Amino acid sequence: MKKIMKTGINFMVGYNLIYLGNLSAGYGGDKLIKNYGRRYLLIGTGIVGIFFSLLFESLTLSSLFQVIAGYVAIQGFSNLAIGAVQPVIAEISNESDRGTSAGINGFFSLMGSAMGFGITSIFLSSGYYNSAIYSLMIGISITGLGSAIVIDRYDRRNRSAGESTVTFKRTNEAPNMRIFRLFSLGSFFVFSGITGLTYFELFFFKIVLKSSNPDLLVGVAGITVLAVSALSSFFVAHFSHRLGRWKILQIAAVGAAIPTLIIPLFHNFYIFLGLGSLIGAAYGSYYSVSFAMAGELTPSGNRGMSIAFFYLSISVASALSPFIYGTVIYLFRGTSNSGFTALFLCSGILYIIGAITLAYTSKKHRFGTANT
Repeated sequence: MKKIMKTGINFMVGYNLIYLGNLSAGYGGDKLIKNYGRRYLLIGTGIVGIFFSLLFESLTLSSLFQVIAGYVAIQGFSNLAIGAVQPVIAEISNESDRGTSAGINGFFSLMGSAMGFGITSIFLSSGYYNSAIYSLMIGISITGLGSAIVIDRYDRRNRSAGESTVTFKRTNEAPNMRIFRLFSLGSFFVFSGITGLTYFELFFFKIVLKSSNPDLLVGVAGITVLAVSALSSFFVAHFSHRLGRWKILQIAAVGAAIPTLIIPLFHNFYIFLGLGSLIGAAYGSYYSVSFAMAGELTPSGNRGMSIAFFYLSISVASALSPFIYGTVIYLFRGTSNSGFTALFLCSGILYIIGAITLAYTSKKHRFGTANT
């Protein structure tokens, strides 16, 4: 149990530079887009930083302190790159196109995560730790280069048409930001419900399900759940403009809470996989639709910073939830089952708090920039 608690603390420490990466990318993105339309500078800096941080990790696997330092650097640089990419969704003026774009973004993001889980799990379960890192280096380099090229063409097209990539207006900025902050707070609770759980799957499979090869089960579960999430992400976001985005977000939050609360009742991997897939479908829907909603609520004068603030809510959730869940398991360490039962109960409660916050925010939203 002390090892589990330590894992939660280490991941919280590892996310410290995410905040700097997100906000600097948001601020820098606004300036680069407004003045030059050259977001690829931030994307390229982030990708190069990730590449060398992963290379550093491959050379220092024997030192826990150096591994954590490398992990912090990876998170900081990756969020620098992501922070420069995500505002593209907010810049799309047509609401249905924004939903489709958010769905495509969610699909490829989650499918990429699924592929990463699968490939690295195969290497890790086989003992080839460096190969897992090298595969990440290759994947990030290819996808990062592709993103930089595509987005640079997008910016160039807008410049050649005599348009600014970002239209700077301040209409309704103050009231929109109040709604935006409440929306980000609700998203914080929802993402807290799921992001921290992934770090404890290995322990759950090993301690509760008593698996002889928990690394393999993590890979299978990760691929399956994320693949379902990716499909749900695209299709739900594509139709979100018609269905109502506020409703989808609330239903997704509650839809993730129910199977999460049920998981402790069963100690079977296949039942876990089925319930996890339901959670994945809800998570995928929330992931993409929340970005579409964030794009609708952002004031046009500082879209980069606003999206960075929203993404920060996800990052803070990712940083705090492992520590919270590690603490919960440690406090309820009387038996292995009671610790993980409390963990899933805590996760379900966070989902429900998020749903209540979103319901309150949707009622406060009176500006007609999103479906209610």
